[in-house]
Amino acid sequence: MQLYKACLESFNFENLPLIVDVVEPLWFPPVGNKEFKRFNVEYIVRNNICENDYRFQLVDENAQNEILAAAFFARKGDSSIVEEWFARESQRFPEEWRAASGMSKTYLTLMDERTLALMNDDDIKLSFFASRKPGAGSVILDKALEKLRPEGWKNLYLWTDCDCNWQWYIKHGFTLVQEDVYEPFSDEHEDYKTYIFKRKL
Repeated sequence: MQLYKACLESFNFENLPLIVDVVEPLWFPPVGNKEFKRFNVEYIVRNNICENDYRFQLVDENAQNEILAAAFFARKGDSSIVEEWFARESQRFPEEWRAASGMSKTYLTLMDERTLALMNDDDIKLSFFASRKPGAGSVILDKALEKLRPEGWKNLYLWTDCDCNWQWYIKHGFTLVQEDVYEPFSDEHEDYKTYIFKRKL
């Protein structure tokens, strides 16, 4: 049962640490200490934020505009705003640790390229979204799509992988359009699977 009054706003970067808090327990590099782990997770989140006006947050008007969720979208041709931040912030870590972030970047870039290759110019991609309250993920997605539809976007694409709750997208109207195995993250016991989904707007 939803107990908040949700309002969609442009994303406030002051709230970025709260979003990193949500995903930090889920993503971790193979090397480094706790500080580097958080840095790497923030790097992944920032990598999904593009220079456009499609960066949203959901706030609770009944709780002093507490942030409930965030969602970031990308059009074909949009670019991330992460590189300058990474060049500055990564210097405090050893080179071998920074190489782990490079592995993350290689993976993110490949999956973005695969997804964008399926898209037309009038399609848009959900790059990232995270919820801080139960049910807020569905709400921010619905409200963001209400905002996007009048602009003429035809389809919403996204990619995810087996480390995430990819079944959620099937339950929310998305169609699986591509499934692959990412060999660098696989081992002899289990394939690391990636998924690209599509939903008509």
